[in-house]
Amino acid sequence: MNILLIEDDLQLAKIVKKILESKQYKVTFVDNGDVALENIKNNQYELYLIDINIPGVNGLELVKYIRELYDDSIIIMITASIDEYYFQKAYEYGCDDYIKKPFHATELEVRIKHLLNKRKKIKFDDYEFFFDEMELYKNSQRILLRKKEKKFLYLLLKNINKTVSSREIIDFVWEKQEKNNYPLRQLVNEIRKKFDKYYIKTIVGIGYRFESKN
Repeated sequence: MNILLIEDDLQLAKIVKKILESKQYKVTFVDNGDVALENIKNNQYELYLIDINIPGVNGLELVKYIRELYDDSIIIMITASIDEYYFQKAYEYGCDDYIKKPFHATELEVRIKHLLNKRKKIKFDDYEFFFDEMELYKNSQRILLRKKEKKFLYLLLKNINKTVSSREIIDFVWEKQEKNNYPLRQLVNEIRKKFDKYYIKTIVGIGYRFESKN
């Protein structure tokens, strides 16, 4: 897994980098927000570890920028601040977790593993969807899905409780196939039959949303 570590405390950064590399993670380290911003523009990392108070572009703005580019990356904020404003803004802008200094190495490892496991699958009611395999299960029994059904569910569940536009769905599911007609509505109706609840909502004139409280 590729990690971008953004931290201006060089001693802490060296320790964190050494710990993560001992776990076979590949770590790129930068010590200010301006350099980080250029790095983010040109590279996508699976995980970002970001200190809020860094020189140049601050950590909160970096979180916001990352989320605009890469919705599926994991972001963990690292900070000594206990200011409620920063805590609220970090989550509002899209961070996945927030760890306060000082912290133990084990705590960081556990949080990373927890977030990685969450990204591999999602559970709602009696169902589980595994993102790597694009497979759907109900009470541990696999539900048969066609290729396009898998891709549709993958996209909506990656954006669970968010509206995904019809255009984005078509581009993802049908990729670059040259067709005049994309039977999206038919695909949605077929997938709805796989569930015993009405999870997939139609957002008229926009697209679809997978709604679950889990």
